[in-house]
Amino acid sequence: MKHIIDIKTWERKENYEFFLGFQNPTISITSEVECSGARTRAKAAGESFFLHYLYAVLRAVNEIKEFRFRIDSEGRVVYFDTVDMLTPIKVADNGRFFTVRLPWYPDFKTFYTEAKAIISGIDPDKDPYEAEKTGGSDLLDVVLLSATPDLYFTSLTCTQEHRHGGNYPLMNVGKAVIRGGVLVMPIAMTIHHGFIDGHHLSLFYKKVEEFLK
Repeated sequence: MKHIIDIKTWERKENYEFFLGFQNPTISITSEVECSGARTRAKAAGESFFLHYLYAVLRAVNEIKEFRFRIDSEGRVVYFDTVDMLTPIKVADNGRFFTVRLPWYPDFKTFYTEAKAIISGIDPDKDPYEAEKTGGSDLLDVVLLSATPDLYFTSLTCTQEHRHGGNYPLMNVGKAVIRGGVLVMPIAMTIHHGFIDGHHLSLFYKKVEEFLK
């Protein structure tokens, strides 16, 4: 459900107004999270490691309210009770992909089953951006996560659709590598700084790592 924020009484009024006029009001960060436990569990169960970490990221987003603030097409600050996941899925060896919308379910098994069914039902001949175009400017109740499992990176800059950034947080998960005897993977993110501070970013990465261990 969408809620309209009363800026006058909003606890982040000063933060939001400070960054609102910036040429680039977004903040970008890349940090590693340990994911050994999730990889082990996925392998033992014959499940997709990709869906395991998608769930961890989406759960963290839905547990931290600040990650669900948005600016709607009328310029109002709004927030959503829950948000879903947009994610590009590779459908051909030449790199062609198709973006799907995966609904949020707190129960992992339900999320996994629904996500797997949606991915299995992809029509590779359709418009790869159909999920984004269907929502138009009102597509706000999502986060977008791209996966590059063959590419390890230490930083990443996302494209920005508007002066105030994108309609929703943009994330990318890179190749998992062994570091210090444990499996870690980078998660990059670009998000509006008027909504998010270092405290919320730290909490996000902490939660994701906790869910993956």
